[in-house]
Amino acid sequence: MSTIEPTAWPAAQAPSGPDQSSGSTLERVRQAQVRADLIASIYSHVPRSSMGVVAGALTVAWGMWGQVSHIALLPWLGAIGAVLVWRLCLHHAFPAQLHEERQIARWERHWTLSTAVHGTVWGSAALFMYIPGSPEYQALLLVALFAISTAAVPLIGRHLPSLYAFVLSVLVPIILRLAVEGGAVRILLAVISALVMYGIFLFGRELNRTITDSVRRRYENVDLIAQLTEQKAQAEAARGEADRANLMKTRFLAAASHDLRQPMHALGLFSDSLRRRITEPQQCALADRVCESVHVLEKSFDALLDISRLDAGIVQPKSEAFALRTLLERVLGDCASEALAKGIALRAAPTRLTALSDPVLVEQVLRNLVNNAIRYTDRGTVLIGCRPRGDLVRVAVWDTGIGIPAEKRSRIFDEFYQAAERDRREGLGLGLAIVRRVTNLLGVHLSFESTPGRGSVFRFDLPRVDATGVSAERELVQAPALRACLGEAVVLVIDDDPAVLEAMVEALHHWGARAVAAKSLRCALQRLPQCERYPDMIVSDFRLGEGQNGLDAIARIRHELGVPVPAMIVTGDTAPKSLRVIQASGLRYLPKPVMPERLLAELRLLLGESQSPGRT
Repeated sequence: MSTIEPTAWPAAQAPSGPDQSSGSTLERVRQAQVRADLIASIYSHVPRSSMGVVAGALTVAWGMWGQVSHIALLPWLGAIGAVLVWRLCLHHAFPAQLHEERQIARWERHWTLSTAVHGTVWGSAALFMYIPGSPEYQALLLVALFAISTAAVPLIGRHLPSLYAFVLSVLVPIILRLAVEGGAVRILLAVISALVMYGIFLFGRELNRTITDSVRRRYENVDLIAQLTEQKAQAEAARGEADRANLMKTRFLAAASHDLRQPMHALGLFSDSLRRRITEPQQCALADRVCESVHVLEKSFDALLDISRLDAGIVQPKSEAFALRTLLERVLGDCASEALAKGIALRAAPTRLTALSDPVLVEQVLRNLVNNAIRYTDRGTVLIGCRPRGDLVRVAVWDTGIGIPAEKRSRIFDEFYQAAERDRREGLGLGLAIVRRVTNLLGVHLSFESTPGRGSVFRFDLPRVDATGVSAERELVQAPALRACLGEAVVLVIDDDPAVLEAMVEALHHWGARAVAAKSLRCALQRLPQCERYPDMIVSDFRLGEGQNGLDAIARIRHELGVPVPAMIVTGDTAPKSLRVIQASGLRYLPKPVMPERLLAELRLLLGESQSPGRT
């Protein structure tokens, strides 16, 4: 069937003047589409309808063959045949698409004219097939004419002018013949025939309305589908743009994080060395402030790293039974100084409960919740409590802080979002985002309640287990004194940043170790003789020059020495792919910047591995 595309209308036919609007233009195009569709459907049925006309004409001729002169009957059949040939020619000439209103009107006129001629040929039967004084043949002719009129309605009813022309041409002659011949019965038949003809018109109009509405709805559905498709495409394009922007943001943050972590790592080591060399009290206070600022920066970078590690999917929970009491004590000890500095009370309710989960991740959740509570509490108390709830332990952190307004509660777990303007030195707004990710990873339910001006409470539930048999060794073991020196350990340090190398050498020298520094794998291989013996440990950055990384360097050096030298990666690379590669290697890993105390603790652990029995 032919259809009309809205874009096919020439500009000259667009409405103009005060009626020029998108609504009127669309309606005009829609009407033209419907007209084109209906007239096309009529022409498409010409071959099949022609066979029905031929069958009807032959039936009438056969019935009247013995009553009507063959000289009149044969030309009548020939006229019907000519009309059918004319229609078939129109069918073959009908274009694949109608693009203009003038085209539609022209083909409508062709059809109306052919239909009127066709109806006239059938109506002429009332002139020479009407048998006076023979009611049965009169009835046969009347039934035949009404049958052909009614049968044509489903097809030509799609175009009302054609319907009127055909039905009037077929039925009016027989109705007039009945009325002119006179007699009560014939006049009654004429009246009934006129009423039936009127009924055919009503049926045709209703059918036309139904078909027209159906076609219109089809085009409206097509337009709706096109609109939805366009909106979907726009939404997908917007989502793609957002994904690209997010990817670019992630890449930018990863690159910026790496480039910032390098000098920050060096700054932390240099500031620690500087503080230990200063003896004058005022200068010591200033150095302490510098180290404190470096510590704040390290906490911010650690928060960014936590987000990256969680998003990378490299953090996997390791469940075990642990006592909540010792975990709460550690969190209190870590956060006590911040609470004291703000003049608020930080307390934990005594508990003997034991939970089953990953103690490291639970401690991270709890520490972030407590830090967040302290950050938004200016006076009063921050309280940590645990209580049993059937097979669960509910851990809650209450505060008497500023609370969270209702309109901001849906965003408090977003990255870099803060419910109130606070000192940026207190954090980047990542604490609750980390809490949400970790609780999702642990599969525990996190909830909160808040009243502006009165405070908030955050809760999460952990599986509860019997405390019997839970070893307290994990909770009681303390790290050795961090200030203990590294003895005469030989440390091979590989980093492509000169400042980091210098800072690492300075720190290791202060801790009693001998450092051999190299900026690349090639340089490290060249300086191995300077170690004078097997190095006790290797500390390498992940990103190295010449297309290599720290894992490559460690593997190559171990291969060259033939000894599995204990090694550790210290890097500012936070890209998820890099983190997964480092984790898969099984090596120890520290993110830059690393505070000197933590770095020293890890180096002591590595030194213990190098001095373990069985290592040559």
